[in-house]
Amino acid sequence: MTSTIWYDDPVELWRLIALASFLYLTHSLAALTALLPYDAHIPAEVTVRWLSRALAVVLGSAVLTVLLLSAANRGGDRDLLAAALAGLAVALGATALLAWLLRRR
Repeated sequence: MTSTIWYDDPVELWRLIALASFLYLTHSLAALTALLPYDAHIPAEVTVRWLSRALAVVLGSAVLTVLLLSAANRGGDRDLLAAALAGLAVALGATALLAWLLRRR
């Protein structure tokens, strides 16, 4: 971010994916540590399973991001707008699904 802001470097996809991946992994490991008591001793398999699940999410989202961005860049600005609106629709749909599942309980 510093090189983009101060030195006017262009935003590169690999930097953006790396930053998002590290932020997600930090968030995921913070969630794991929030679940555990202060003096807990957990087997290594728990940490390995948690990290492998988080890395699978990171890999899947990185691949999907690259595919969607390459598809959106083919048609110019109109396709980027359509991709942004489709992403908004997916986010709203996921929110509605989670709200419905919560009310169903």
